[in-house]
Amino acid sequence: MNQFEQFQAALDLTKVSDSVFSFTPDSRYFVGNTPHGGYLLALMNKAMVQALPHSSAINSNVYYLDRTEPEPAELHVEVLRTSRGSSMGQVKLIQNKKITCLYSSLCSDFEYMKGYSGLSTPLPPIINAVKQDDFKVMSYESLGSGSTPSFIKQLNMSVHPDHAWWDRDISSDAAEARCSAYLELEGGVADTFVLSYLADILPPVVQNKFGSLGWIPTLTLTCNIRQLPKTNLLFIDGHAKDISNGYFEQDCWIWDMDGNLVATSRQLAKILKSEDKISS
Repeated sequence: MNQFEQFQAALDLTKVSDSVFSFTPDSRYFVGNTPHGGYLLALMNKAMVQALPHSSAINSNVYYLDRTEPEPAELHVEVLRTSRGSSMGQVKLIQNKKITCLYSSLCSDFEYMKGYSGLSTPLPPIINAVKQDDFKVMSYESLGSGSTPSFIKQLNMSVHPDHAWWDRDISSDAAEARCSAYLELEGGVADTFVLSYLADILPPVVQNKFGSLGWIPTLTLTCNIRQLPKTNLLFIDGHAKDISNGYFEQDCWIWDMDGNLVATSRQLAKILKSEDKISS
């Protein structure tokens, strides 16, 4: 089973009723002992489109309310609106009678979309700053055996050498809170579920400036899927900004190798005990 097929298998849902689906999180898509946020987003996207007349969640928003445990859970779907061109709904991820994630989305069908396209965001110049072969495989094993989260091991991911914070000297004056990387799940061109997963694939990029900061929880995540990619290989560019009382925004853009912007995301995350970990 290749990486693409493995991911699709990890999204297996059991239909309990027209509006309820059950699943057991796949531990290969975990951060430590917790399901990865992008993986959970993909699961909720899949449940949503199974209940709506449209195939793709072009906009989705998630509030991560509590920790999702590594055990069976249910997805409760509510249809809010349907029309010819789009539909909307929400999903509650419920585990042990507690809502751990609250999701809403706008869905449509890419194959029927038509209209003007322009004002495109191009691939960033940094993609040409060094050769692809000089990008570094994302692996934290140099920090200690088992340091690399399992969800990162399920795809091919290589990072611009200036953003490989675990493999270079950290100088906060010179380093950017940024990560640029090539991404690929071998075996297939990314669909909307894969793009949902990749929208949250970058570990918090503030670490490229400040070094390891421990667990940094994502509190909210918004993902916009703009179009389906034409190439297996993708390029992501993530930036963090505006740290205020430990909270910060992380924005990501994902392109295919034809230069098409296929997805964007924004998340709000928090550096725990930031006043102790980052000197002013």
